[in-house]
Amino acid sequence: MDFQLQGLRKNNAEIPERPDADVADARHRAMMDAIAPYAKKAQQSNLTPVYINYKTRNTKLALVMLPEWAPNMPPFNLARLSGIAKSAGFETHIFDINVRTYNAFERDWWPNQKIPFRLWDPGGVWRWGTGSFYFEHIHPVVLPLFEKAMEEILALNPDVIGFTQYYASEQPTNWFATEIKRRAPHIKLAVGGSNVQKDWFYAAPCYDYIVVGEGEQAILEILNEVEEGRTTEGQKFIKQPEDQRININGLPMPDYESIDFSQYKVPNGVNSELSRGCTAKCTFCEETHFWKYRQRQAVDLIQEVEWLYYNKGTDIIWFIDSLVNGNLKELRAFCKAVDAKQLPIHWTGYARCDGRMDLEYFKDLKAGGCIILNYGIESGSQKVLDDMDKGVTISEIEQNFRDGKEVGVWAATNWIVGFPTEQPQDFADTMTLLWRIRNMNMNNVGAGTGFGLGAETIVGQNPGKFNVSDFFYFDHWITKDYKFGGTHLLTRLKSFYIFLDKVAEKTDFEFGYPIRHNLAKDHYKIKFDDPEYFNNDVNYEKFDYQIIKPNLNAFADTLVNEMWPFFRMLWKTRGGYEAEIKFHPDLDLNEFGTQFGPAIYYAVFKFKIDRQGKWSADFKYKFDQIKQQPRDPKDPHRCGPFYFNDFSRYKSNSAKRARHLAKPDWSMENGRDDVEFWDRLQTEYRLNKTTDFTFDYHYKGTGDWSDYKDYLIEISKKSAIAIPERQSVFTVSLKDIKKKNNGIDNKI
Repeated sequence: MDFQLQGLRKNNAEIPERPDADVADARHRAMMDAIAPYAKKAQQSNLTPVYINYKTRNTKLALVMLPEWAPNMPPFNLARLSGIAKSAGFETHIFDINVRTYNAFERDWWPNQKIPFRLWDPGGVWRWGTGSFYFEHIHPVVLPLFEKAMEEILALNPDVIGFTQYYASEQPTNWFATEIKRRAPHIKLAVGGSNVQKDWFYAAPCYDYIVVGEGEQAILEILNEVEEGRTTEGQKFIKQPEDQRININGLPMPDYESIDFSQYKVPNGVNSELSRGCTAKCTFCEETHFWKYRQRQAVDLIQEVEWLYYNKGTDIIWFIDSLVNGNLKELRAFCKAVDAKQLPIHWTGYARCDGRMDLEYFKDLKAGGCIILNYGIESGSQKVLDDMDKGVTISEIEQNFRDGKEVGVWAATNWIVGFPTEQPQDFADTMTLLWRIRNMNMNNVGAGTGFGLGAETIVGQNPGKFNVSDFFYFDHWITKDYKFGGTHLLTRLKSFYIFLDKVAEKTDFEFGYPIRHNLAKDHYKIKFDDPEYFNNDVNYEKFDYQIIKPNLNAFADTLVNEMWPFFRMLWKTRGGYEAEIKFHPDLDLNEFGTQFGPAIYYAVFKFKIDRQGKWSADFKYKFDQIKQQPRDPKDPHRCGPFYFNDFSRYKSNSAKRARHLAKPDWSMENGRDDVEFWDRLQTEYRLNKTTDFTFDYHYKGTGDWSDYKDYLIEISKKSAIAIPERQSVFTVSLKDIKKKNNGIDNKI
């Protein structure tokens, strides 16, 4: 979305002149008439309102955000909390150290020649979250700025400091808070944010309060305790009950008084929210299970938007909702309100494609200031979309894009490559959809997501339903039949990035990559016979992509065929070409991090095809399964590429909700029983002793795609060489493994 918003930025936002009282009243009456058919008549019920008291208090609050987070606009979460606290009479100050750090270092590619990457590179967020990397490479550079900010905060002499924490900011936030507590132990420290909701969150000893869930009521509880001297020793966890979620209507105005808008990439923009939670139940998503869905009323939101426009010159709004169109009527009412008020604002937000949004609906969105919607497309395969429980059809997706283009609403897209049930044909369908919609006002592609098995998703809580093994392989999931996951996903993901590069060459306008930039050119070389040729009439087709039958093992047989969907779709869309694609740790570790097992995968694909479909291929593979150190020093037997991760034991609200939605066989509260748990540890031990996917393989062949009747490629004995190092169970399932007894454990 940043691609379009940057074009609307104003370095010096002017404060618009307010209309006189008569005009303002007329516009308000017009607004009420316009939204009447869509907006709710009354405030939502069964929600606990935030207590607000305007008397002056003695307790002083500082709210702090550290890197890494997008520095596009001021932090709405802190502004919201500051508005709540100030309305209750507490002096409050916001310290956005994230944007300070960005402005100090990001505009240099190599700050002080010490960091060989941009600190806010969208593909390098993991560098901040990895403790060893952060403290070795980043922390020494940013430390002087952190020290200066700390002195400024301590000079304010706050009684309470609240930190917001995202997973990428965990390391710098914990260091900063620990140092604050060392220098000023009397100050009470609180931490909240998305990272705190996770079961893996580490509550550092420096924090006095751990806020799990929404922060509005929690911050008032903390401030009142400190004000009244009711604090106790030790950490206090504040977790809001599900039935006491706040009413997001009628909250105090977000407070931006201590914010310098000029420091942000879009200084005339702010974040806001139309809703909280999500109406969808996508099987891959953790966020949808954090809290129940609540919709903010249009009459409440328009007051905030109008105030910001006439008091701050703000005319760009980025709604941070999980789903901005979760309530189609209330979103339409907001658009009608903007139109009736004649507010020249632009807004954007995350949305899902929806067949109920027809052309007239898009016209109302455009009239109400919508400039771009960020769609979670995820896949171009209807089967995969159904497995994700997306609740949308391919035809509805394409219709939304056509209607959006007609009225001038841009589309951003997010994609998930390698969902566990995604087969080669499904992956080809995804590339086909990407090609078909490339000129339907699509301005950027979030192509940075290879499917990760979230512990608090429906898939994570019920992996067997999606053919996912309970065992991780080199820190990544793998299917029960070993045919997919890990390195396979790396291959498919790189194919998608390369195809995206070639799609971008044939679009009506340039679009951006908000999550990952163009794949580095040293990964691949492609030369087209006719660079100007492209086929606009590519339809979905069935094709046998598993055309090589090497019969090495289930893992290798799938891996050696992973590139065929890409080669096929590139030929269908761009005609004849010659390609060379490399997989090598020196390339892939820098681009993809440690995910997907790139350190053990080497491959070179050479492929040539003419316009008529005659092709030749030269594929070289090498996969080395290496030994690992014990995962648990207390248990030397737990070593090797396999390990068991019992997601069923996660206790967060999102995990429990996912278990409920997945309808698993184990207890909602306690997960699996101990007997099954220990049995699976024994199975893990067996896998590490018996299973080795090591192979070395070289294939050379030719073919003709002008006639698709025969896909099978015969493999001579000389063209394929497998080198197993240990006894292999390549072709059996985990269920079959249990039936075998090698004397390791009698229960298996």
